[in-house]
Amino acid sequence: MDVAIVGYGFLGRNLLTSVVEKWSAIKAVDPYFRLVGVSNSTGYAFSPEGLPLHGVLDSGGLEHYSGFTLGGTSLELLDKCSPDLVVELTPTNIVDGEPGLTHIQHSLRMGSHVVTANKGPLAHAYWELNAEAQKHGVMLLYEATVAGAVPLFSLVRECLQADRITRMLGILNGTTNYILTRMHFEEIGFEAALKEAKERGLTERDPSIDIGGHDAACKAVILANAIMGKRVKLRDVKTRGIETITAEAIRLAKRSGYTIKLVATVADTVEVAPRLVPVNHPLCVHGTLNSVYLESDLAGELTLVGHGAGKQTVSAIMNDIITVLKRTSH
Repeated sequence: MDVAIVGYGFLGRNLLTSVVEKWSAIKAVDPYFRLVGVSNSTGYAFSPEGLPLHGVLDSGGLEHYSGFTLGGTSLELLDKCSPDLVVELTPTNIVDGEPGLTHIQHSLRMGSHVVTANKGPLAHAYWELNAEAQKHGVMLLYEATVAGAVPLFSLVRECLQADRITRMLGILNGTTNYILTRMHFEEIGFEAALKEAKERGLTERDPSIDIGGHDAACKAVILANAIMGKRVKLRDVKTRGIETITAEAIRLAKRSGYTIKLVATVADTVEVAPRLVPVNHPLCVHGTLNSVYLESDLAGELTLVGHGAGKQTVSAIMNDIITVLKRTSH
């Protein structure tokens, strides 16, 4: 299978490192697996015979690789290499999903399977993209878009096939969870905790995306559509962030055996807001961890906990890639 990675940033580099580490396992599934193209915001590298993985990794940045085409676009790369699988890892744009949305649409229309960690396109055009994938007989997998390394969609797709999911609650943003955790345990104010999060590199360039609840809202839309079959757009989500949460509010909650968490709720309606959560509830995780609590008609209550961002997200991307390889191997 010929594969192209569109978006060679933090996740792209970590993915390529994992591909090298897991090379034997990948080749056992698909002996013909090869990486034919990689792009970033400034250009791309392409080889129809397959790029040397160590050469790309050791170049100190894609633009320093000897076969790099400066100024080339990701769409040019896709047209040039016509990959069987596109791994779309460009940064999320919650405003309109671009450029990832165009990359994914283009890939599906040319008959390429798509694996993505980019929640923007799925939040804005989930049903349209799925229809495009079905039309062209290809797979669109997106495990890494919500809760990072937590195998949520795979669990529902493979292990809860007869279940009807009736309600979901999620702590889906590690930045706000870190801030609220610091406020809970250290009893510091919101601004001090936000400053810490910024210093640790946990926030988006625009912190309001995190603290305003917008990142969690994107993920809630994907959950609502993908797992519960709703027709929800981002504008339908009632969203309230954590900017007004005070140290005193946290202290009062703590005295009663609760804490305050930014919770995404997917049920009859979809909303994101600060909620009181019992400290002994399985949903109540701390630090940058994510958690998702499911209620279903057969399995009852299930809770998944794991890393929602960082290099652990590569686990979800790799699993989706292996899924495509296994389903298409003959």
